[in-house]
Amino acid sequence: MKRIVNTLALFALIGLSGCASMKVTDTSLLDGRREMGRADMKLYPVRIVAIDGNYTVDRDTVRAEPGQRTLRLLAAPVAGFTQPVEKDVPFTIEPCKRYYLAARREAPLRQDFQLVVQQVEDRLDCVKS
Repeated sequence: MKRIVNTLALFALIGLSGCASMKVTDTSLLDGRREMGRADMKLYPVRIVAIDGNYTVDRDTVRAEPGQRTLRLLAAPVAGFTQPVEKDVPFTIEPCKRYYLAARREAPLRQDFQLVVQQVEDRLDCVKS
């Protein structure tokens, strides 16, 4: 019985130390989902594939360190095309922000796009260092 209690105490200690190391820092969030409340028909969702060459696994919201970064973005193909458009874009990330990003196409059949920031919010759960 004492061995079980010691094992449980060890797991609790490991769990608590894991929580302490997961405190929120000055990272920012990048979100490429199009906000449905917008009426701009030239805006399309964009997926953040990589930041500074480091590929992401998140599909919706990506955590990023502040500073000058290079985002690899993916936008869905336009009608008549099968391959999505992938593009590297320089982007400055400020600490403790949430960025809502989108792709702007000037014409509905044009593959090329420009990155636009739809909205920027302050993160209240963030600690600036």
